[in-house]
Amino acid sequence: MMKLIIDRGNTALKWQVLKSGVLHEQGQALNTVPLTDVLQPLTGERFTSIYVSNVGSVDFCKQLSEWADEHLQLSPVFVESARTACGVTNAYDHPKQLGVDRWLAMIAAHKTYPGMLCVVDIGTALTMDFLDDDGLHLGGFIVPGVELMKTSLLGQTEKISLQDKPSNNQFGKNTSEAVFLGIEQMLQAFIEQKMVQTQVNYQQVISLILTGGYAKPLAAGLSIPYQLHTELVLDGLNMLGEQASS
Repeated sequence: MMKLIIDRGNTALKWQVLKSGVLHEQGQALNTVPLTDVLQPLTGERFTSIYVSNVGSVDFCKQLSEWADEHLQLSPVFVESARTACGVTNAYDHPKQLGVDRWLAMIAAHKTYPGMLCVVDIGTALTMDFLDDDGLHLGGFIVPGVELMKTSLLGQTEKISLQDKPSNNQFGKNTSEAVFLGIEQMLQAFIEQKMVQTQVNYQQVISLILTGGYAKPLAAGLSIPYQLHTELVLDGLNMLGEQASS
C-alpha cells in the first residue's frame, strides 16, 4: 500500500510518500510554485490513498482534486479537526474551528511523547496548545509569528532592508538586527512564560514540543528544555490516515 500525504500551510507545501507506513520519498515548495510543478514527480504513481491538511485555501482543494483525478484516478481526503481522534480530545466548543494543522500536531505529539505536553507551531503565526497526559486538549493561544510582526512593524517602509538572519549580537546594531532580535525575544519570552505559568498551575512537568518553519532558529534562544519535531503535522496526518484505513 502506498499513501501520499500533503501538508499545505500558509507559506509552503510539504508532501511525503509512504509505503506500508515507511517514508519512501518527500518534497516541499513555496505556495507560489504552481501545484502541477510541485507534484510532477508523483504523476503516474499507484497510490492507494491521499490525505491532505490544508490551511484555508479553497482554490488549492479544487486544483489538487482535479490533478489527483487526472493523474492518479483518486479523490483526496481533506482532513478536518474533530471532537476526538487517535486518543486526543479537542477542547474547542466547535471542534472544526480548530486549525487542522494544530489538530494534527497534537495527535502526533500525544502519540510520540509521554506526559503533559505543550505543542508550539512557529510559522506565519505562533500557535500553542496544551495537552494533559490523557490526550485532553486544554486549549491554547495564537499570536503573530515572525513575518507578521515584521510586516506590522515596518509596513511598506522601503528604506529598510531586512536580512534573513541577524548576527549573534546581544543587542541590535542596526534596524534589521533590532527588529529580528526584538521579535525573537518576544516570542521566546512568551513561550517560556506560558510554560512556567502552566507548570505551576497544574503542578506537573510539561514537555515542550516545537515544530514549524521558524522553530529551529527560535528554539536556539530558549532557556528551557524542548524537543524539535519538524514534521509533526505530517506525522499526525499519517497517523490519522492509518487509523482511517484500519
